[in-house]
Amino acid sequence: MDFALTDEQQEIRRAARDHLERRYPASRVCALAECPGGSEAGAWPELTRQGWLDDDLGMVELTLLAEESGRCLHPTPWWTTVALAAPYLRAAGEPLSLPATVADGAPEGAAPTGAGTVHATRSRQGWLLTGQVPAVPQAGAVRCVVVRAHTDEGPAVFACDTGSTGLVVQELSTLDTLRRMARLRWDDTPARLLVEPADTPRVARLARLRGGVLLAAEAVGVAAGALEMAVAHARLREQFGRPIGSFQAVAHQLTDAYVDTESARSLAYRAAWLVGDEASPAGAQAVDEAVLVARGAAVRTCETAVQVTGGMGVTWEFPLHRWLRRALWLEAFPGFGDDPHDRVAERLLRPDDPGEFTPTTPEGR
Repeated sequence: MDFALTDEQQEIRRAARDHLERRYPASRVCALAECPGGSEAGAWPELTRQGWLDDDLGMVELTLLAEESGRCLHPTPWWTTVALAAPYLRAAGEPLSLPATVADGAPEGAAPTGAGTVHATRSRQGWLLTGQVPAVPQAGAVRCVVVRAHTDEGPAVFACDTGSTGLVVQELSTLDTLRRMARLRWDDTPARLLVEPADTPRVARLARLRGGVLLAAEAVGVAAGALEMAVAHARLREQFGRPIGSFQAVAHQLTDAYVDTESARSLAYRAAWLVGDEASPAGAQAVDEAVLVARGAAVRTCETAVQVTGGMGVTWEFPLHRWLRRALWLEAFPGFGDDPHDRVAERLLRPDDPGEFTPTTPEGR
């Protein structure tokens, strides 16, 4: 079985990298991080022209784009739109014509950090939303908010524009200023129904799987970007007349980070492959494993990169801290329900589980 990327997928990766490197060098990304909203306004039409929002992109193609986005800290709301909001919008037949995010006002089970309570009531004019969610990613940089809200028939999914009457968006002070959080409050805010209560669990499950894959992919990209900066520094910085990368103490750290990143990449693409095949029962497990490994790899690799770059790595002027901030943001992001640690541990410790790893493919081979 051939696991290599197709020629078309390799071209997607190459085109995405060329575009992001040209438009968003580290200096540009750091400048945007200091601007209000931390995101580039006006980038959406170009993303649309380049096909980043096309309906026919599969999970592997989206994973390629998410990885490249993480590598350069792509400063637009593309990730929140595609990873969080797209399944709900497309379930309603709506295009991804506006940057969007998701606010969870009707969490399942124990409410994760960042969830709130939003109620939807039907009026003669349509649906109205009331409630608040304390932490919504990039709400200050998008134009559409997808909201899970309580109704009399159960949780349903709605959408409203950020300029709608009664919606208050209050940006919060956050660690990653390129992906800021905001507190949202609705007070009889008009909204349109996207997903009926009967369909919400099915669409929400798909959203969790897709979002988990793209979170893992972005984490892989963050790790790769930080590692590239550390390796470049280790090749140029000399000590005792030699590049510091020639010393085993440095080389071994970079090698461990490389292995960490490649392991996370393999799990992320395995998860993308399985989730892309909707008939596979192994998708949820693969996503949990990918998220756990990729988030950890991103944090560890960024911390290693800071160590390798030494005093320069902890200065405000050197861009590496932006990658560390994103890694910590991804590690803390609660947007997919229960902690995957719990689910993975439950599977590993199940009494009837022999504890052996069985490779899974969409065909069951």
